[in-house]
Amino acid sequence: MGRLWSLWASALCIGAALAACGGGSSTKRATPTAPAEPSASIEIPKGKQLKIGVSAALSGEQQSLGADLADAVALAAKDHGAIKGRAAVVLRMDDRCSDAEKAVAVAHSLAGDAAVVGVVGPMCTTGAQAAGSVYEAAHVVHIVPSATRADLSEQDERFFFRTAWLDDTQARVQATYAREQLHATTAVLVDDAEPYGKTLADAFAIAFQEAGGTIVSRERIERGTTDFTALARKVKSASPDITVFEGLNPEGLLVIQALRKGDYNGAFVVPDGVMNQRDFIGADKTGATDGAVATGGPTPDATFVAKFRDAYQRAPGTPFVLQAYDAATALLRAIDAVATEGADGVLVINRVQLADAMRANSIDGLTGSIRFDEHGNRSGEAARDAGLVIYRVAGGKFVAEP
Repeated sequence: MGRLWSLWASALCIGAALAACGGGSSTKRATPTAPAEPSASIEIPKGKQLKIGVSAALSGEQQSLGADLADAVALAAKDHGAIKGRAAVVLRMDDRCSDAEKAVAVAHSLAGDAAVVGVVGPMCTTGAQAAGSVYEAAHVVHIVPSATRADLSEQDERFFFRTAWLDDTQARVQATYAREQLHATTAVLVDDAEPYGKTLADAFAIAFQEAGGTIVSRERIERGTTDFTALARKVKSASPDITVFEGLNPEGLLVIQALRKGDYNGAFVVPDGVMNQRDFIGADKTGATDGAVATGGPTPDATFVAKFRDAYQRAPGTPFVLQAYDAATALLRAIDAVATEGADGVLVINRVQLADAMRANSIDGLTGSIRFDEHGNRSGEAARDAGLVIYRVAGGKFVAEP
C-alpha cells in the first residue's frame, strides 16, 4: 500500500482540487436551456446500446484524476454486465474540473443525447453547481462522486445524487470521534481562512459543542505562512485535549511540527485535505505526525487495485475511484430495476422512476453501505455510512481505525 499512497499523495492535491472543490466560493448556476418538458422516458431502439455519461477533467492539471474516475465508471459497467441484453457504453466528456462553462457545455451535450441514461459527475463542485440545473431541467440522473460541499444538494433537485461525503458530515465525524474515542472535552480549532478549511472548522465547532465539548480557542492562519511558533505558544498555554486543523498542506504539517516542538502533546486531528502520504507523513523528518488522526475516504484494497491495473495497466491514483465505481454501480442497478423492453425490442427507462429507484434502493458499495436521502446525499451519520474512514498515523502510514 505504501507505493499506492505515494501515488495518492500527488493525486490528493485533490485536497486542493476536490477539497477546494468541496468548499469553494459560490458559482452562478446555469440558466436551463434544456427542454422545459423533457420526454418522460428514454427509449433506446433495438440493436442500440445505452450510454452512461462521465463528466470529469480529461485535460488540464487534474486530467489524471478525471481519467481515473472515468476508468472506474467503465470498470463498474463491465462488472455489472448487460442490462436486458445491452452493455452500457461509457461516454467520457471533459469538464476540466473547475471550468463552469465547460461543465455546462458538457451537460447540454449529455442531456441532449437520447441514449444517455445517467451521468457520473461533474467531477468538481464548481462544475457541479453550474451544470446541475441543466441536468435537472432535462430530468437526467447525475451522480457526483467527488465534490463534497454541502450546498450542492440544497437546490431541491430531484435528479441529483452523490456518493462523496459532505464537508459538514466529515466535521461531525471528527467531533464524534474526538468526544467518544479520544474523550476530549476541550479543543483548539485552527483553520486556514480558505473556504474548505473554514467550512469544516465552522461545522466542527457546532458539532463538538453540541456533543458537550468546549472550543477554548479559535485560531486562523494564512496560507503560505511557515512559522507557527506563536500559534504553538497559544495552544500550549490553552492546554486543550485536542487541536483540530482544518485546511491543507503544507500548513497541516508545519502546524503539527510547531506544536510538537513547543511541547504540546495533545491529540491532533486533520481532514482529507491534509491526509497525504507524501506531503504530510513523507515530508516529516521529525516524527511529529506520528499519532495524528485524519479523516478521509476508504482506500482501494489490493483486489480492486489488481483489477484496475489489469484493465488500465496502472494503479489508480486517487481513492475517489471507489466513489466513482459506486456511483456507476448504483445507477446501473437502478436502471436494471426500472428498464422494460417492449415487443418491438425498444428499451424504455422512465426518468422519474429511475430517480425514485435510486432513492428506494441501497447498495453495499466499495465505500460502504449507500442509501440516498431526499436530497440525494448519502444517508446516515456514522463514518462508514458517510463513506468516511478514521485513520491514525502509525509506522509512517495512515492506518485505518477499526
